[in-house]
Amino acid sequence: MTGWIIYNGTLNVPKIRELVNSLVNDAKELNINLIDVKNTEIIPMFSRVGEAELFYLRKLEKPEFIIFWDKDVLLARHLEKMGYRVFNSSRAIKYCDHKGLMHLTLSNNNINMPRTILSPMIFDSSLNNKDYLIKCYEYLGESVIVKEAMGSFGMQVYLINNKEEFINKVNDLNKRNVDFIIQENIKSSFGRDIRVNIIGDRVIGAMLRESEVDFRANISQGGKGKLIELTKEQEELAIKAHKVLGLDFSGVDLLFGENNEPLLCEVNSNLNFLSFEKIWGKSFGKEILQYILGEIK
Repeated sequence: MTGWIIYNGTLNVPKIRELVNSLVNDAKELNINLIDVKNTEIIPMFSRVGEAELFYLRKLEKPEFIIFWDKDVLLARHLEKMGYRVFNSSRAIKYCDHKGLMHLTLSNNNINMPRTILSPMIFDSSLNNKDYLIKCYEYLGESVIVKEAMGSFGMQVYLINNKEEFINKVNDLNKRNVDFIIQENIKSSFGRDIRVNIIGDRVIGAMLRESEVDFRANISQGGKGKLIELTKEQEELAIKAHKVLGLDFSGVDLLFGENNEPLLCEVNSNLNFLSFEKIWGKSFGKEILQYILGEIK
């Protein structure tokens, strides 16, 4: 059986390359020929009658399934139009890739989340309405979290502690035409969260992440992880968010509320599971591949 794993050909992040290699090697043990393909090695195009086609920059055997480890949503959708089964789907990737769209999609589903404000659409690269910004800041509390709408590995996330700092950060994002969300700072979860790894409709395992030096608990930001057993409430919240977004596999991040009640932080369609694997001692990649085999059969 042949499959593809597509990743971004212009993003030079060693962790992504390591993760792709790990999945390719896991596939060999399951007698799957998983071919790593850069998104820049295949060109999506349409014929004059509007039929979806691909132009190949290197010789590639056609796949029976595609693992899409990128956020090139248009390419993923194009492949689906050609009839390929793509894991995760273009729809799920789209909803996870933009944090504002993610929270909009999860809203009205009885999912506990931090209070969140979506950034307005700005055309002149400047939000000069100071009253607007102050109202946002005061609504969310004495300190807030500003997140660029598109970011990974805990990057592009900022802890803001006063109004002046907040206004400066928003103006900086506006000048760069960056979408963002503003959230209340869940102080009870400072430097700690839970990463829940899900495949299909079941939790494979969960990891408590803690940092002594940063408000972010991401392993890539210096956090440390250890395996934990989820409470029923934590598991149900993670599974619900995963299903609402229509994911095949995901990493769901949970925060700790004031009384340790779980709050949804975010959901990742392209999760970095290597840190979890090292602690777990088993192959999460094989679990993904075995799930895919079950789905396509």
